[in-house]
Amino acid sequence: MDEIEEMRSRHQLREHQKPIPHPRLRFFLNVAFLIAAVVGLIWYFVADHQTGTIIVLVGMVFKFIELVIRIFKL
Repeated sequence: MDEIEEMRSRHQLREHQKPIPHPRLRFFLNVAFLIAAVVGLIWYFVADHQTGTIIVLVGMVFKFIELVIRIFKL
């Protein structure tokens, strides 16, 4: 019986949660961050350190924008 009550309370909590703001935009920003991070790391170790660092930093900008959207629920 305790499991059933726990499942009900979890379900009720989910019903009261707000929907995720801009899910497609956040998904795009996360994908852009991941691609930039991987490409930047590969570039850093294979070719030029400075260019690789810049690519990773650009990816971090995408992640920061996603973070702001998520935290402030814009």
